[in-house]
Amino acid sequence: MSRKTLLHIDSSARRTGSESRCLSRRFVRQWIDSHPDYQVVERDLASKPLPHLDETMLEAMQRPAEQHTPEMARISERIGMLVEEFLSADVVVLGVPMYNLGIPSTLKAYIDHIAIAGRTFAYTEQGPVGLVTDRPVYIITARGGLHTGRETDQQSPYLKSLFSFLGLNNLNFIHSEGLNMGEEARRKGLQGAQDEIGRHAA
Repeated sequence: MSRKTLLHIDSSARRTGSESRCLSRRFVRQWIDSHPDYQVVERDLASKPLPHLDETMLEAMQRPAEQHTPEMARISERIGMLVEEFLSADVVVLGVPMYNLGIPSTLKAYIDHIAIAGRTFAYTEQGPVGLVTDRPVYIITARGGLHTGRETDQQSPYLKSLFSFLGLNNLNFIHSEGLNMGEEARRKGLQGAQDEIGRHAA
């Protein structure tokens, strides 16, 4: 029996002491305990950061392969690898801390590598169409304050719009909030996220 794949993406800049890392790893452990037919592919955007979008990367995306410089060819190969890795995943788990109300720039750089016209979305006469087959995506956040349902939450709307644009609508947000608002708020925020992880991972 072929094994399924869980793609685990961590985007915290902190290697230690990161709640989004701890919670996303907790999710992965519990998922594997409940789904032993899965293998895990790890992508750590802090230990292996991706280049941010620049002119050469845009050219590599837009030019045909026969017009690529050696640098563009390397960029195209990197993009192709990341897109295939993403498309091959049966489940995607993201650990996402809130930085300045939004997502880490490393996660945005990753998104710029996988949101590729003709691969993960296409423009048609009827408008944009997502090309990614729908699958579960679990987005586990860590936030110092309380933001869910407020205009200060610029993570959830962006990620929901982005993944829906690619064709992914089975999105599951697990928020840990109030982590910098005192010990009681922190305990409550982490416990609530851990309870949600247990329900989803089972």
